[in-house]
Amino acid sequence: MATKSKRQTPQIADTADLGERKPLSHVVLLSDETTVPPAADALALIREIEQIRQSRVITLFSNPEVLLAGDIPLALYRQLRAIGRVERIDLFLHACGGATEVPWRIITLIRGFCRHFSVLVPYRAYSSATHIAMGADEIIMGDMSELGPTDPARTHPLLPKDGDRQLFISVQDLRQCIEFIKREAAGEDGKRQQTPEAWATIYSALFEKVHPLALGAIEQSYALARLISEKALSTHFDPVGEKDKIARIVSVFSDEFFSHRYNIGWKEASELGLPVRFTDDDLWDRMWQLYEHYAAYQEVVRPVDDRTRTIGRPVVWIDSGDHRQVLEERYHLRESKGKREEQSLEPSLPPQWMTMKWEETDLQDSQPTTFEAREQG
Repeated sequence: MATKSKRQTPQIADTADLGERKPLSHVVLLSDETTVPPAADALALIREIEQIRQSRVITLFSNPEVLLAGDIPLALYRQLRAIGRVERIDLFLHACGGATEVPWRIITLIRGFCRHFSVLVPYRAYSSATHIAMGADEIIMGDMSELGPTDPARTHPLLPKDGDRQLFISVQDLRQCIEFIKREAAGEDGKRQQTPEAWATIYSALFEKVHPLALGAIEQSYALARLISEKALSTHFDPVGEKDKIARIVSVFSDEFFSHRYNIGWKEASELGLPVRFTDDDLWDRMWQLYEHYAAYQEVVRPVDDRTRTIGRPVVWIDSGDHRQVLEERYHLRESKGKREEQSLEPSLPPQWMTMKWEETDLQDSQPTTFEAREQG
């Protein structure tokens, strides 16, 4: 789970390789061909899910390259205040990761407003989103629902870089490296003894590549991720009577998948001990339609200011039956030399939260524009 400290807003990253997202090099504007679902569709689906579940629903949907960070709890709090304290709250959750510290605040915040907290997973709830699901009394999943391992990855000023770009380093990658060194040093039978001088040489070579302070920071992230898992599970499992069950789930999700991209379906998640319920067709149809509503906006931008050639792209949605909140990336458009029809993006502007009543907003009314993006390199 990626942890970053440079910005307080959700940060752009390539969660597939735990690196920063490359800049989008070209944008083709197709405003006359664009169709996007109206906001009323999302509101109708939220209300239908509420009717089926006899609950209040809040959605938290982020684009795949956007990591959840410290401003998410505040946006959720605005929705919770509008809903008030109720019996049941369902969080419709789609996210691919985020800051390690964020899930616990989200769990405790939502639980303060309800007696029963459920997470509805339409597709992906990876890494820190899995931590959020761990804190739910019930996890509603379907055929396409996926959770993921909770072992963290992080940046650090003393960790390796790719040019000027800070790389994400997987905690498990480094831990496995150290374990490999120990196994090789001990020999096949595990009995070979190394002299203190030999160990000093081994660790000196390692420290030439990875600073010891960075090693300490990575180990701290690992301990924090395990702590978050334990605290989340203890909100609905008995921390005394089910201590062994909690410890087993924490261990499996932290250490035993050997890949941060391992996908955990509903059946496996249930077998591992999480409170998973496979949804019926009626609810799943609405969950999937709501997922597709948000997914339709993943390659959509809208004009913000024609004078400065600024466009906005929605990347995080936090909706309820009361109102809509959207986090929008802002870009300056400029013409590529010699190609009037092509534009290039420079994401140099800070993202902006927009809070709107349902009757006051529809991004389609703002003439959103689809773009096709090709990464550099």
